[in-house]
Amino acid sequence: MKITVQVVLHADDDTETVVREAFTVQRDALAPETVGLQLGEAKDLLSAVQETLVEHQVATALSAQAACPDCGIAHRHKDSRPIVMRTLFGTLRLASPRWWRCRCSPHATRTFSPLADILRERTTPELSYLQARFAGLVSYGLSADLLSEILPLGRTLHATTVRRQVQATAQRLGAL
Repeated sequence: MKITVQVVLHADDDTETVVREAFTVQRDALAPETVGLQLGEAKDLLSAVQETLVEHQVATALSAQAACPDCGIAHRHKDSRPIVMRTLFGTLRLASPRWWRCRCSPHATRTFSPLADILRERTTPELSYLQARFAGLVSYGLSADLLSEILPLGRTLHATTVRRQVQATAQRLGAL
């Protein structure tokens, strides 16, 4: 038996619906080791769905800011740099364009990166929460090992990363 999971994207502006194949799994006869999804398969499925979703979200966000809000002229492209976004379901490397600002109104900087402005924090709140939560229960090393084992983070999580994230969370909470 072959099972294919597809992601269907319906844009808010009634443009063309996009259908993408996200994941395919092949199964033989029913047995304890073939029932349902395996952990690795589930991680791959989540990762594929997330990549498709994020790609669409980034494209939508960038197209909304492609033109100057004051005069409507399209921003000129300067260059593109990757930014890294860490989520529960994998590490994302997003192409972040830098655009020249329009000269119709004065700004402190000549260029800007709309994606970097939107995603100032490079770790999602959910991942920060889980790192802080587990680090409060067990050591940083055990927290890193546990999160790496059960979540499709796309990379090895180190104890120092968990410690830094916990400290950053504590500082944000202390500032409230």
